[in-house]
Amino acid sequence: MNINEKEDITEKWQWEINAAQSWFKLGLRDLYAYRGLIMRFVRRDLLASYQQTIIGPLWMFLQPLITTLIYLVVFGTFANVSTDGVPKILFYLSGTIIWTFFNDSISGTMYTFISNAHIFNKVYFPRLIMPISNIITQTVRLSIQFLLFIIIFVFYYIAYDQFKLSYTLLLIPFLILLTAAFALGSGLLISVFTARYRDVDTFFQYILRLGMFVTPVVFPSSIVPAKYQFLFWLNPLTPIIETFRAVFFHQGAIQYNYLLLAVINTTIILILGLVLFKRRETEVMDII
Repeated sequence: MNINEKEDITEKWQWEINAAQSWFKLGLRDLYAYRGLIMRFVRRDLLASYQQTIIGPLWMFLQPLITTLIYLVVFGTFANVSTDGVPKILFYLSGTIIWTFFNDSISGTMYTFISNAHIFNKVYFPRLIMPISNIITQTVRLSIQFLLFIIIFVFYYIAYDQFKLSYTLLLIPFLILLTAAFALGSGLLISVFTARYRDVDTFFQYILRLGMFVTPVVFPSSIVPAKYQFLFWLNPLTPIIETFRAVFFHQGAIQYNYLLLAVINTTIILILGLVLFKRRETEVMDII
């Protein structure tokens, strides 16, 4: 066999098996190749969520609305928590839809291995497809719930001429992307541990329940004592929710310094989550 024939055979190779795996070989290009499969999983999740229900997809509207009304009664009426002059229903709804998006995104991601073990054990495809499809599914739900927020906001805008719109509305897609990245990175990190140690699931569920009370979902940042402000703003969701409200309600100035800190923290968490998930995906499947 001459040299030219060897080169022709080498060029036809499609797979290369190595003993060692690069830390930063994440296989992100494979996601584009499997984009059709991702959208099928998104469609499956959206349809399965509301099968055998009476009102079907209307739950996407009712879930945040009912939660907001409960907060309105408990925190707005009985506890009389300040909303810094923002109409209470808009204040609670804005915090609710973002927190629900984050909570559902991270919850779906952290169970990637446990929920899909029956699929992973039968057929190969990039495992990262499942958490990505979950994030897209939750983004679709957020978009529908965001429409409910816009309808109520427009009512107050027209009826009471209470708000002023500005170019800062362009920050909204960025805030949604930042929330999704934070949920994805955190969920990927947790998914590796929940698959190996099942009691970790209980611990993180407890942390998530407490998380809402250290995030400005039902209260503004202005009521947090000054000595705790820095720790309060270290939570990436705090500048996200506060910026969201500042954009729509002009509730104080946008804290760009804390927003930048949230971007840095989220980027670190996302990279760590992707690397750990990719490094441990095969090992975890041997455990489940």
